[in-house]
This record gives sequence, structure tokens and C-alpha cells, in this order.
Amino acid sequence: MKMSRSIGMLPLAASLFGVCLLSTSRLAAADSVERSAEAVAAGHSYHGEAFNEGPRQAAELLDGIANLDFPTSAKEERTQAFIEQGVAQLHGFWYLEAERSFRQAAAAEPELAIAYWGMAMANTNNQSRARGLIDQAMELREAGASPREKRYIEALDRYLGPAEDSEQATESKEEESDEPKRKAKPQSKEEKAQAEKDAKRKRAERYLSDLEQILHEFPEDIEAKALLAVQLWMFEREGVTMPSRYAVDALLGDVFAANPMHPAHHYRIHLWDRQRPQNALESAALCGPSMPAVAHMWHMPGHIYSRLHRYADAAWQQEASARVDHAHISRARLLPDQIHNFAHNNEWLTRNLIHTGRVEDALEQARNLVSLPQHPKYNSMKKGGSFKYGHQRLLQVLTTYGLWKELTEEAAGPYLAVIGDAKADRERTAWLAVAHLLSDNRREGRRLQRELQTQRLKLQESLLQAQAAEDSPAKDASATPEQEKANAEETGESTPPAETRSVAKLKAELKELNIVLARVAAAAAALRKDSEAVERHAKAAKLDKILQACWLAQAGDLKSAAEVAAEAVKAGEGEVPPLAVLVDVLWQQGKQEEAQKRFAELQKLACDADLTTPLLARLAPVAAALKAGEDWGIDTPPAKDLGKRPPLDQLGPFRWEPPTAPAWQAVDAEQAAVSDDRFAGKPRILIFYLGFGCLHCVEQLKAFSPMAEQYEQAGIELVGISSETVKQLQLGLENFDQELPLPLLADPEQKVFKQYACWDDFEQQPLHGTFLIDSAGKIRWQDISHEPFTDAAFLLKEANRLLALPQ
Repeated sequence: MKMSRSIGMLPLAASLFGVCLLSTSRLAAADSVERSAEAVAAGHSYHGEAFNEGPRQAAELLDGIANLDFPTSAKEERTQAFIEQGVAQLHGFWYLEAERSFRQAAAAEPELAIAYWGMAMANTNNQSRARGLIDQAMELREAGASPREKRYIEALDRYLGPAEDSEQATESKEEESDEPKRKAKPQSKEEKAQAEKDAKRKRAERYLSDLEQILHEFPEDIEAKALLAVQLWMFEREGVTMPSRYAVDALLGDVFAANPMHPAHHYRIHLWDRQRPQNALESAALCGPSMPAVAHMWHMPGHIYSRLHRYADAAWQQEASARVDHAHISRARLLPDQIHNFAHNNEWLTRNLIHTGRVEDALEQARNLVSLPQHPKYNSMKKGGSFKYGHQRLLQVLTTYGLWKELTEEAAGPYLAVIGDAKADRERTAWLAVAHLLSDNRREGRRLQRELQTQRLKLQESLLQAQAAEDSPAKDASATPEQEKANAEETGESTPPAETRSVAKLKAELKELNIVLARVAAAAAALRKDSEAVERHAKAAKLDKILQACWLAQAGDLKSAAEVAAEAVKAGEGEVPPLAVLVDVLWQQGKQEEAQKRFAELQKLACDADLTTPLLARLAPVAAALKAGEDWGIDTPPAKDLGKRPPLDQLGPFRWEPPTAPAWQAVDAEQAAVSDDRFAGKPRILIFYLGFGCLHCVEQLKAFSPMAEQYEQAGIELVGISSETVKQLQLGLENFDQELPLPLLADPEQKVFKQYACWDDFEQQPLHGTFLIDSAGKIRWQDISHEPFTDAAFLLKEANRLLALPQ
């Protein structure tokens, strides 16, 4: 149906943001409204690609958000509250929720230009999205924005630079011109990169100048001072020299003089983190309490305490951050890794648990990271995220504390399995070889060592082939891999494997493999009491000093072991493992007095440590000599500079728990009611699709259909729920070009879509969604987007992994 261009005829979906487009009285704006009915793909925003990503569910006014004063031209008090909430969330780097707050403000007042500025501020790391959003603000700024708001909008517009489309259009126009022009000298890759870097630096310098101009005109604008301070720090990465950290600190001092609990405490921590962390201790105490609803504000003090080797204090901060994140994830119905900084915070918590000797907690934390839902966009070995960090930290806990038997057990379970990533799997195999060698299963250890040696031989052979191919005069050095493949198909030759085309890649892989093999060789040398070989292989393996000291001691070279352990203690000030190794080696050397002195230091560090862990249990003779008892850690009073800390339980749960799937009811093509009870007690995949008229939805159904049997074999049922009416569903099934092996249901009023948050609250339209629900009715995995999820093979593999994890 063709939509009228009259505002009165607009559906709610187009009106929330669309009114602002018409208000500019431009033809392009009117065209965009017509586009919303006729040209926009199902699930996509009516207002351009920039609005496809980001939050599309409504915001709430949250408790625990800092109180700020950021006056705008908003007409309603509630709209202003969302704007100020969004600005506060920007200060906490809580970008997803900041954008949500600004979207809510724009939904209430579509012509409020500063709301689109806020959305762009939340996306400055995504230039294409930010550009589209600031363009909206620029269009609207003359329709009622205050002079101050205009300054903010125009400053960000200049900083973001020209849109890629605009640049391409300019280039096309130049190409079409008949006017003679001087042919530009082609730039090398390095020259182009330098030119882009210089342009970005100049834009950053201009942005700083623009923020200063705001302060010239509005000297009491505390938010401009806070933003200027953080940009002075951040733009060091763009090549802009910070004039003085103390000058920036003084600027932040002005902010705190006006608002002592301003979230800019976050910025002071960043300012001093790597330079002089003790300068930020006051802000470390105030950062979390200044905005307790934002997890990152609890995380940041952990930077300062870690730099000062106060690992127990840092671990408290990171656990607080994790709990706040988990509370928010549950409220907003997100997957953990959709949260900015979630994985980083939790992996750092694991490291600090290792440093403090909380071995069991560290193991549990690492396993939990591995167990979280993977997603191709934000949690995978390739993209990074919780799974990759969890895999790394699990190995770190086990190897740091020499838990070799436990490592072999973990490798046989779901948390340390082979994952299909060559580098990670080599690392796992090498550590597994070490673990078997050092836990009296030498045959298996040597077998795994030979397996790695065979991999090395194959890599060496591939490298020789690649080098010969590169040296061949017949090879076209300029040919891309795609061109080489096309050439091979033309001549009937087989396409060489990708690795044979990259000498650099093969050399890097061979280097990595030599490192892990050297590690295995060092462990083997320790077994045969060859300390010289331990030292040689440890150097080649870049072996951690703690393990090197342990293996030298095992080889009988206590003198060298003590020297290496002392180096480890110096490098790892405040950490339990290196000091425990040094105490043990000194005691073995017969240096009881020195060992006891060092043990007294360790007692304070190990107050929360798991003393039955083998590395620490070996110190029982030292504890006995000092009559320290079995529980020999000494509690120390909390530092006086921590400020007031709330009970951790009040902040949220320590672990993410999959939410319960909402009960639902839909209708099949025969007009019979179907509820979720029909699928109770077994895992299922729910696919929310937007009808047979959505080409992308059809692609999704065609992607899952051929795998229906494999899902069935895995005990997983596929179910499709459409936004169509029953009549449309019937017509679609009749006209579809293949039989579908999954039940399709209709949800014409989109009640189920809304229950599962597959709904754009701002534009009032359904979204694509795919969910894995386990036999207990818990949502274990989800994808909600403007595009349907089509990687059926990935989801089957991930579903099998998640469903096999212990509950």
C-alpha cells in the first residue's frame, strides 16, 4: 500500500523519528518517508542505515546514574532527564545504554537535535554510524537548538570528518568532469596511511579548540570541561601532545569543585593510570559510588590498585563491576559479551585472583568465561571476548600453580577442549604434553611432543614451497589470491593452499611452534635433571620465570632457581606465586632464616589464598618452623583510602544466569493455537521471521531447512514464528518453492515478538530474532537484529556445546 506523505497518515513506526525528517521541508526528507513504506528491508530502520545498529528497545530512567546539569532545548522534563542520563552514561563509557537514552529522548521529541548528537557521541568508534547520526543533528540544529547545543553539534560534525559516501561522490564528480586537471601522483600505501593519520590528528586538534570555544562562551559549562579533559587524554593516540597531565588534572579539579561526585573521576583514573597511579587514589575511591549503576565505573579503580600491586583491592573492584554488569544484562535481556568491557573486566579479575592465590575462584571464573554464549560478532576466538579470554586464563591458572593432573582432566572436559583455532590448539597441546610429562604419564607427553614436531616438519615443508613459489620468475607478484585462483581455474591447475602463498604467515606460525616445543623440551629437561637444557629451552620458549624457577629446582640447580625466583618476585611485586616459589627454593637451599623472612611477607599477601594448593602446601615445613599453623595467612585491615564500599551482594549476582524464556502462544496455518507447552522438556531453536515477503527471512529459512535433520539428531527442534497473519502464512507456504521441515506459526499481533524483545520500541516494528532455549526453558543463546541470523552450522555447533556444559 502506498503511504500518503501527509503527516496525519503516518503510522507510529515512521512518526517517532520520521516527523523530524519532514520538518526540514526538504524533498529528501519526504522521499525518506515514502522509502519507509516501499524500499526499506524488513527489520531495517525507516531512517537510514545508521539507525539499524544499536539499541532498539526502550530506555528507562535508572537509579544510580550521576546527577548532571546539561541544559538543552528539550520541551519535556522527562526528555531532559533522558538527555542528562545519556551524557552521564557517556562519561562511564557505557555507550550502548547512552545511545538508548538518547534514542528515547528523540522518540519523545523527534526534532531535538542534541539527541542525535548524543547518539553520535556514543558511536565515535564507528565512523560510518556516527556520521549518519550527526548528519541528522546538523539538519535539525536550526529548528530550535540553542547556541550552546549548536556548538556541541558542529564541533562533533567537524571532528568526524566527511562521510565516505560524500568522498566517493566527489571523486565520481571529478571523474565525470570534462575540465582538464593535473594527474595526481599515486600515493603509496604508507603515504596514504600517513595522510589519513595527519588528517585525523588535525581534526582532533580542531575538536579540542572547539571545546575550548564552548568554554569561552559558556565558562560555567562543567560538561565541556569534563569532555575537554578526557579528549586531551584520548587524543594522545591521535598524535596530539598533551600539554601537561597536571594541567588536565587541574581542569578536572574545576569539575569536582562544582560537583564532587561527577563521573569524571573515571577520567582522572585514565589520566594517571600508566604514569603516576597514586595521584588517582582519591578518584579510585569515588569512581564507583559516583555512578553505581555503571559497571565500568567500578572496574576503573581496579586499574589503579593493580598498578600499585594491591591485587585484592583490584579484585574487589572487578567483582563489583561483574555484578553490576550481570544485573544490567538480566534487566536489558542481553548476552554478556554485548556489554562493552565485560570480557576484559572478567579476565582481569581472573588474573588478580591468580595473583592473590585464590586458585579455586580463578578456576571457576575462567570456566565461567568459557561457558558463556559465543557469537560470531562479539564472542569468538577470532573476534575476542569471554571465550578466548576464558581459554587463556584457564591455562594460566593451571600452569602458574603447576596443577598438571588437573590440566589433563580439564583437557578431557568441555572447558579446555580442542576448539579449531590452530594457534590456540597448539598452545593447548604443548601444555598438555608438559602436564603429562610432569604427572608421570611420560608416554602420552612424548606422543604429544612428537605430534607437535610433526606439525613443525609440515610447516617447514610448506615454507620451502612458498619461498620457491615466491622466487619463481613465472609468478605474477601483483596477483591477488582471487586472481591466482581464477588463473588456476583457467589453466586447469589446482589452486595452491592459502598458507603456501604467505611466507610471512608461515614464518610466524613456525616461530610460534618452535616456542611451544621449546617449552615442552624445558619440562623434559627438568625431568632428566639437565639444568643447562632447562635454561636453554626456557630462554627459547620465553618461559614464565615462575615455571623456570620451579623446573630449575626440579633439575637440581637450586642456586639458579633462587636467582630466577628472585627476578620473578621483583617483576611480580605483591603477587603470591613468585614469592611462594622463592620461599620454597630458599628453604630447599637450607637458607631457613631468609626463607622465614620472605614467608612473613607472603603471609600478608596470602590471607585469602587457597593454602592447600600444591604450590602453597609445599611451604608447610616453613609454616611449622614459625608455628604459623595450617591456616598461616594473616588478615590485614582494609586500606584507609578505599572509601565506603557497599556489600557486593547488593550490586548484583556474581554469575550470569540464562533467563527464563517467556511463555507464548501463536497460531499455525490451520488456525490452531500452539503454545510453548508443546515443546516443553526439549531444546529448541525459535526463529522469529518477518514473513515470506522478507527476502532475507526466506534466506534464513533456506539456511536452516537443510540442517533440520542434523538439529533433530542433536535433539533440538526448529520452530518458526512469523509476524504475518494466518492468511499470509498460508499463502506463503503455498507459494514457497520447497517443503519446509519445521513448523511455522503466525503471530499477527506480534505479541510473542514483543515478549522476546524482537521489537523496535522506537519505530514500532518487528525485528528478526533467533533463540536457543534449553530443556529447562532457559534462553541459552540469542540474536536480535535488523538482519536475520543465517549461520545455521555455527548455531548447531554452539547449541551442542552449550547444552553439553554442566549445569
